[in-house]
Amino acid sequence: MKSFLFISIICCISMWAAAQRNCATNEYWQSQLNNDEALRMRYTQLEQNSKIRSSISKKEQGGDVADMPLITIPVVIHVLYNNEEQNISNAQIQSQLDILNKDFRKLNDDTARIPSFFAPLAADCRVQFELAKADPEGRATTGIIRKKTDRLYWQQDDKMKFSVSGGNDAWNSRYYLNIWVCNLTKSLLGYSTFPGASPEKDGVVIRTDAFGTAGNTSSAYNKGRTTTHEVGHWLNLKHLWGDTDCGSDDVEDTPPQKTYSSGCSSFPKITKNGCNQSPGGDMFMNFMDFSDDACLHMFTIGQRQRIHDLFAPAAPRETLLYSTALQEPWNTSASPDLQTDTGTESHLTIFPNPAATVLTLRLNNEKLLTPKAYYIYDIRGKLVLSGQNTGGTVSINALSEGVYFIKLQHGERVLTAKFIKG
Repeated sequence: MKSFLFISIICCISMWAAAQRNCATNEYWQSQLNNDEALRMRYTQLEQNSKIRSSISKKEQGGDVADMPLITIPVVIHVLYNNEEQNISNAQIQSQLDILNKDFRKLNDDTARIPSFFAPLAADCRVQFELAKADPEGRATTGIIRKKTDRLYWQQDDKMKFSVSGGNDAWNSRYYLNIWVCNLTKSLLGYSTFPGASPEKDGVVIRTDAFGTAGNTSSAYNKGRTTTHEVGHWLNLKHLWGDTDCGSDDVEDTPPQKTYSSGCSSFPKITKNGCNQSPGGDMFMNFMDFSDDACLHMFTIGQRQRIHDLFAPAAPRETLLYSTALQEPWNTSASPDLQTDTGTESHLTIFPNPAATVLTLRLNNEKLLTPKAYYIYDIRGKLVLSGQNTGGTVSINALSEGVYFIKLQHGERVLTAKFIKG
């Protein structure tokens, strides 16, 4: 009998652990802050600025602000797979984009389930997401990168973000939201950086079977809300309880909460000896809580304001407003995620690179190129310099330091190369 009781207890604990949402963002982020003094200083300054900006006006308290800008964020999905089951379909990826757009725009069907006590606070965050059309070098892309890997599973150590460790390098996080979808260890659904992270790590990581809806196998997390939650962190939203007993998420209109919710609670959820004894109780249906996917329905007006603070002048996410990733590609060479063959092709090479004053143009590292015309674009795809009859060299004295792309016609082909002005 004792043996049976012991086994039953172990089984119950295992089932509870499997059903509990496990977002590792707080643990991950605290580790990053503890090990990087510069990051800690950046994030501390960001929080100070956010508190200054984020006081909510009485006008905004009444509902959505009609003249608040609609922000469209370019997304690149890095699919890392060890077997074909993990190589999720385009349909599953699109289902997740659809969920993000519905949840952040207050277009999700389950808004009707928001209790009337909290309904006036539910907000259209005026943020939407779209797969990138142009890669960092201006080439056409699907916004989806697929990479087969020998890794059986991944942990919250960022190795999936680097090609050298079997993952895939981030696209320029100043202009893209990077999302890595991979086979995370089963105790982990996902994690995210907050604004201010190192550019090569900035982004969101989601477990394969918790991403999207089509093909999803996680019954409690099959509505795409794991990604909604983690993208919320990427947009500087904290857990409602501030990751401590009755802590703060620094948002005015989310009520105090002793700790996380789990499963699907009944309204009102009032925790005995908790920090919130108001008639409405905990906002367990908020996307930044730990309830099951089916019971998460809303962001608040205050959370929306905190998100938009990130796009103010000089704020950490402002550069996304100037991304050219959703414009028509200007580089006609094939992006690696669109290439279907490995045949050799003519390519443009530049010497020296980085360069200070003059570029020398060569074909396939050998033949000197003398194009009739050339065009130089900055990292955002803006034409900054052009000329003709180069004689194989191009003066770049007029350029400031930075990363550029040069484009020229060679026979029937348009050749493009990246260079750095040092």
